[in-house]
Amino acid sequence: MSWVQLIKSPAVRVGEKYRAEIEASQNIALVLDAYVTALSGDNGFVRAASLWSKGADAGEIAADWFVPCAGGLENSRLLLWSNRRSNGAIVPHAEALGRYWMEHPQFEGGDCILTGHEEFPLDINNESFFSPSPGAMRAAGIMNFGARLIETPYHGVKALIADLACTAPDLAEWVAFKAGVNLRCAAKIYVGWEQQPDPENRVVLSATEKDRAGVPRIELHWKKGALERKTIADGMRLFGKAMAERDFGRVRLADWIANGDDYPLDQEIAGHHHMGGARMGTDPATSVVDADCKVHGMGNLFVGGSAVFSTSGQCNPTTTIVALAIRLGHHLAKLAA
Repeated sequence: MSWVQLIKSPAVRVGEKYRAEIEASQNIALVLDAYVTALSGDNGFVRAASLWSKGADAGEIAADWFVPCAGGLENSRLLLWSNRRSNGAIVPHAEALGRYWMEHPQFEGGDCILTGHEEFPLDINNESFFSPSPGAMRAAGIMNFGARLIETPYHGVKALIADLACTAPDLAEWVAFKAGVNLRCAAKIYVGWEQQPDPENRVVLSATEKDRAGVPRIELHWKKGALERKTIADGMRLFGKAMAERDFGRVRLADWIANGDDYPLDQEIAGHHHMGGARMGTDPATSVVDADCKVHGMGNLFVGGSAVFSTSGQCNPTTTIVALAIRLGHHLAKLAA
């Protein structure tokens, strides 16, 4: 296990922070209060995007290239609906369209008592992050995960010790020994982890619900499999073993993990990280876009954002989204030159 530096920022509202810069740009036409309902085209090219604004059709926009960047759910919705309306002219190879959708399952994994944390820093929110090495993942047969350790006030230690005395006497004895030496604090451990790509996890168009523009709403099919469950259970044990071997502290697994119970229903469930649905790859049977984010079989249609992720990893997706956007921007600039 290794300490990971996670760089955070306050939530950014693009319309507030960047609006003046966007409005002043010579390369951007800013259109507000409108959304694209469908793409139309033929012979391997998108010809136009249909607009809806203020409760009515608002014409079309034509362009040389089209890059939907509507997010990890809406990208799939737009392409699925456009493909249905055009009889397959927008995504000619649609076997994987909407499929391999992924999230980062995220739950409370247990408690930890620390003897000190000079070896790893806590950030301004009293949090510290850890992840396993590739070798450790291979040896355990698990996917990647991130353990978020959140320090709790010292009185939390006393409550935890009292509970441990009844449920884990050996751990309570270790705590009692350390209490007079350098016992520092207690902490909660939250775990977010990678999800195995599964074609049955998918975005589909609703057969019964439509929005005001007449576009079918999303129906999301998402489940967690056996490898996801193994990853959190064995991953938490790996984290606990690493903490004990270094004598940084002791970890107690959450009851639902230790007892093999169902996932809790009163927690975060997932990290709000929508990935997949238009995944990148070389095989049109299992992917939607190629290495340049271009839709297979199309000459001027690209996809931006986390929808193109082929796997989810365990990290927050924002930095990867930005990196792919910059890369795609350079690619399109070369095409336009």
